[in-house]
Parts: sequence; C-alpha cells; structure tokens
Amino acid sequence: MPTAPAAPVQVISLIGGECSGKSTLATELAATLDGVFVVEQLRLFVDEHGRTPTEQEQAGILRAQVAAEAFAEQTARSAGKSWVIGDPAALMTAVYSIAYFEDRSLLDEAVEHQSSYALTIWCDIDLPWQADGDQRDGPHERERVHRVIADVVASEQLEVLKVRGAVAERVDQVVAALGPV
Repeated sequence: MPTAPAAPVQVISLIGGECSGKSTLATELAATLDGVFVVEQLRLFVDEHGRTPTEQEQAGILRAQVAAEAFAEQTARSAGKSWVIGDPAALMTAVYSIAYFEDRSLLDEAVEHQSSYALTIWCDIDLPWQADGDQRDGPHERERVHRVIADVVASEQLEVLKVRGAVAERVDQVVAALGPV
C-alpha cells in the first residue's frame, strides 16, 4: 500500500526590534508545535566576529538566514515535522540595513522571500529591555527599529500577526491564529 505524502513543511517567521521576545517566543513555538528552530545568523555573525556587520556584509547575512531556513525545512521534512520557526525572518536584515545604513537595497529580496512564510509574527516592544553584551544597542534603538518595521510592514503591505504580552500569551495568540494544527 502506498504511503501518503508527508504534509508540507511550513515556516513561521518572527520580526521585531531587539529585546522584543523573538528568540524566547521562537523557542517556545518550536517546542509547542514540535518544530525546528532556526537560529539568528546575525547573532552568530556578531559572536564569531566580535562586532556588528558592515553595510557590505548585510546581504551575506540575509542570504545565510534564508539558507538556514532552507536547511531547517529539509531537517523538518526528514524528521516528519511540519513547522520551522525562523528567529528572525530574513526580513530583519533588510530592516537593520534601513535602520543603520539607510540602505533599502535588500528590501525587495527580503519581501519576496517573506511571501513564502505561512505566518509572520511581529513581536511588540512591550517587554522590558535587557542588555545582552554586544548583541543589543539599547531601548532607544529598539524603538527606532520598531518604527522602521512599522514603516516596512505598511509600505510593503505585509500580513503580520502582531503579538504582545507575556510569552505564554504570545504563544496562545500564535496558536489561535494558526487554527487546528
């Protein structure tokens, strides 16, 4: 008897400024949905190089995030899992390029890739800001990046689920948006 084809793997991506709860929510969603977690390539870059990327390095980081998602999709498929949780979406690299370098050159590529996601979650900045070594610039930058995200979401007419509140509340909001899983 032939076996039924496996359900397609779906990607959920997260966007939000620094210290908006993306990583915590992504980890919880991966556990709740039995999905595969995609680590942030920008975080890996900063850890490896001990500095933030230059404008010229941004495109490579965006493409590394896309490649990490593709690898996670293959991993999920092989493991019989249905979900990949991207922390964050590749779009965040384009957002950071706009915020820090006034460079919109990565936006079209990022938005095109964004359309492949089953759901994009925008984490609000209602959580207290916390320092994280070289990874975070401060609450003023979080607010500025949040405004850039708002501009990108509006100008590109991106469909997002904006979540707020404690982690458990955010998980519940996402699960409710996904419907039966």
